[in-house]
Amino acid sequence: MENLLRILRYLGRYKWSLIAAHIALGFALLAQLSIPKLVQYVIDHGISANDNSVIVYGSLLIVAAAAVQGVFTYGRTYLFQSMAERVSTDIRAELYEHMMQLSFGYFDTSQSGQLMSRATEDVNAIRRFLMFSMRLAIFSIAMFVIVTVLLVREDAVLAVMSLAIMPVLALSAVHFGRNVRPMFSRVQQQFGEMSSMMQENLAGNRVVRVFAREEAETQKFDRSIRLLMARQMEAIRYWSFYMPFMGLLSSISLILVLWYGGRQVLNGTMSVGTLVAFNLYLALLAGPVRNLGWIVNSVARAAASGERIFEVIDTRPTIRDRVDARVPEVITGDVRFECVSFRYPTADDHALQDISLHARPGEIIALFGPTGSGKSTIVSLIPRFYDVTSGRVVVDGLDVRDWRLAALRGSIGIVMQESFLFSTTIRENIAFGAPNATMEQIEAAARMARAHDFIVAMPDGYDSVLGERGVSLSGGQRQRVAIARALCSDPRILILDDATSSVDMETEFEIQQALKAAMVGRTTFVIAQRLSTLKHANTILVLDEGRVVERGDHLSLLARQGFYARMYDLQLRDQEQFVGAAD
Repeated sequence: MENLLRILRYLGRYKWSLIAAHIALGFALLAQLSIPKLVQYVIDHGISANDNSVIVYGSLLIVAAAAVQGVFTYGRTYLFQSMAERVSTDIRAELYEHMMQLSFGYFDTSQSGQLMSRATEDVNAIRRFLMFSMRLAIFSIAMFVIVTVLLVREDAVLAVMSLAIMPVLALSAVHFGRNVRPMFSRVQQQFGEMSSMMQENLAGNRVVRVFAREEAETQKFDRSIRLLMARQMEAIRYWSFYMPFMGLLSSISLILVLWYGGRQVLNGTMSVGTLVAFNLYLALLAGPVRNLGWIVNSVARAAASGERIFEVIDTRPTIRDRVDARVPEVITGDVRFECVSFRYPTADDHALQDISLHARPGEIIALFGPTGSGKSTIVSLIPRFYDVTSGRVVVDGLDVRDWRLAALRGSIGIVMQESFLFSTTIRENIAFGAPNATMEQIEAAARMARAHDFIVAMPDGYDSVLGERGVSLSGGQRQRVAIARALCSDPRILILDDATSSVDMETEFEIQQALKAAMVGRTTFVIAQRLSTLKHANTILVLDEGRVVERGDHLSLLARQGFYARMYDLQLRDQEQFVGAAD
């Protein structure tokens, strides 16, 4: 119930539309309820009295009442449906905005398919509830109350007999709702898992095909959709039994009216028109009774969906601006790690232990070590993707937790190992972090990344539209566009997380030459497995299991004959002549 009330609060933003919708509903209801009375009048004073004029004028009034009902029904339907669309848009926008603010740790433990299901299928369930069920519920309640009053006024005994079954119908609806809601929760959960599986397989389609796993993945997906179908069939079986059961109960009222009302007509204590009107009113009650099951069904779905949506919206970001967050007067790119230790929220062991370093403005800090040694974790703490477990990260004399997040991240350019490009133009991709950048600035960034030449060779140049994830570009081209994107905002700090791992030796050489100019005046953190990328660093940190095991420049580390020197021998001794051209 709490989730439903929370959904309904969104309607408060559109109170005038809500008021107008209820006014239209009221007039439509009054017009509809006048028809049985008009029919009663025509039968008793027209047909029974053999008065043709009463029949004609009465019939015209019935047509007029039906027309009025139609006009106001249109208005009520339009207003309720437009409000449903607006509220669902508001909820979807709020959900998306909140997801954009959630911390990286949340996404580390959440399936993207489940989040997509909440933003699509769950929001649609709420939209259907507001568009149809809520309108029907309000209409049905009003109809039931007014018709009950009219029936009692016509014949109290007959009204009590016909309405005696209503408490049983109400209790049945409550019982149905209590049992069907968890069923729909399981349906929505399984739908999210199915969406996650489909999304993963579409994104990793090439991997599936390379390893010839099409049949295995198809079977896995088939099991998922069959489980979804089983969950849905569980709810359908319950629903299929409920509807005829409610219809059977409601038919009892009709039998009682015909039996008792027929005797009243035969005894002369009730007119034929009154009995017909009574049955017409009772028929109007049949609609709310039939709708009751559908309404409860929709309410249960909306409640389950609301719970899933608000679960996300109510999740508080662990990384957010403090009340007194600020920005240093001068941003130079001075970075300090002071006895930093860090453990991921879902991990038992520390990813980093007692890390200290100082990167002065314009210096290049290289991070080297085996997979899982903590290199990427270190650079993820600088833009405050996570908060340290102990110690502190300081940028330009200010703890990153005291920075305004937008300013901190706006002063950092990052190129990931797997660069993500949007399915829009190259120009928009490069200017993604600097939306107000001029064309000259975009081209300058592309030239620094050695991307300008292949961009202008494309049919539409900088306005060429990339496919999904930049599929129309080669790996090296995608990486150079990503480097241009990082440089376009002219950041004081540059992070290159294995940025040249996906390019060939020639392209790597070109990018390194471009980055030499780009690094001037910027504090740069470089992660690489190819030691040729690290040779020019002011300081190289060699990491192992989250600790710094070696520290120094290229020559001092070679002289130490440790892990770095051994890896250098393996990688570069036989390539020194080729790489020497880069010095």
